Amino acid sequence: MTTYTIKNLYQGQLPVTKSTLYTVPAGTVAIIRSTVLVNTNTTAEVVNLYIKTAVGVSRRICPKDLSLPAGAMLTSEVIYTLGAGDLIEGSTTTVSMVDCSISGVEGV
Repeated sequence: MTTYTIKNLYQGQLPVTKSTLYTVPAGTVAIIRSTVLVNTNTTAEVVNLYIKTAVGVSRRICPKDLSLPAGAMLTSEVIYTLGAGDLIEGSTTTVSMVDCSISGVEGV
């Protein structure tokens, strides 16, 4: 029987360089249920989000160089399934200006 835990997979601010936001722990599966980005800057920010499988390459989960207007919020309820060792990666133009919350479920 699989045990599932609802949790925040990532809560923070996007970095300037493409970096890992979340890694699925060993022996675990995860489901991304909701992604929220909020631009706290007074100018537009360019954001990029990716999923990288444990044995693959990064694949975009939002349009390339998505422009998020000043003060805007972007929500996505596209569901993604991840296996052990898979990553969520992200970046933006200005450090500490795009808040990011990724919610989902982990199962063991």
